[in-house]
Amino acid sequence: MDSLTLDQFAVFAVIVDEGSFAAAARRLNRAQSAITYAIQKLEDQSGTELFDRTAYRPTLTAAGKELLPRIRRILADVDDYRVHARQMVMGLEEELRLAVHPYTPVHLLSSVLRDFHDAFPSVRIAASLSTKKAAFESLTQGMSDLATVFELSPPGEGFRHLSCADIEIVAAASPKHPLAQWKEPLPPEPLRKHMQVVVHDSLAPEDENRIRGYGVDSTELWRVVNFEMVHSLLVSGVGWGIVPLFRVAEDLAAGRLVALQIERWAPRKNALMIPLVVTHSIHRPLGPAGRWLFQKFAESGGLAPDTSALR
Repeated sequence: MDSLTLDQFAVFAVIVDEGSFAAAARRLNRAQSAITYAIQKLEDQSGTELFDRTAYRPTLTAAGKELLPRIRRILADVDDYRVHARQMVMGLEEELRLAVHPYTPVHLLSSVLRDFHDAFPSVRIAASLSTKKAAFESLTQGMSDLATVFELSPPGEGFRHLSCADIEIVAAASPKHPLAQWKEPLPPEPLRKHMQVVVHDSLAPEDENRIRGYGVDSTELWRVVNFEMVHSLLVSGVGWGIVPLFRVAEDLAAGRLVALQIERWAPRKNALMIPLVVTHSIHRPLGPAGRWLFQKFAESGGLAPDTSALR
């Protein structure tokens, strides 16, 4: 079998796909005799017949059926090799590490990464949930290549960012919560008196001060690591919180949660728009795949959920 060739495997697969030697010859732009010869050589070197030629159209023998998956796998591996080799010449990364904010829309992330996989099938993705402070630390230390964060303030020197989407956020609480009983927009004082549940972004005191204008008003904060914990506490009546509208739309519609009106959120009072951005450190230049993904996040911003019908 030392003289087996990839061409013989390719001819074998095309015959199976096209259903006949003649059709394979047309697809490969070869004489039918060349197709027949390639299969005869493959059968001689394999020591078994691969096609039953007694019928009008050749059909796979038992051996042919058994060997077909192996031949397809070999051809696929060779294609992957060619792609990988070309990408190595381009300086393509082996892996990209993403720090993803917990409130990043899942459908936006999955759509972008699906297109990324189509464009760069050999590049691995390692994505982890990360709050803004942790994301910038990760980018600075080289632990992440890209991050999605809420742009509550400029990212600072050393970072480049592009807008992904505007995320609509609401203040929410259980209908049994005392704040849900207010008929007028809530002033700061009652908000300060009741415990507020926040995602880990506000772990550091300086972060709390910076985002106060976005609804972090309570003097008592419970800090949790992800939205699922926030959601569970709010639905159970423990505290109130600021959450993306698209994540709680069903709860609001079903009455499990109610949207609170915030006096300082003029002019709408019942919602606030916060830009989501994708960012990276300018001190750690991105490779071809990273640059593509950075731009793709920005181009896909229109995939943010349309919540106009929920207002």
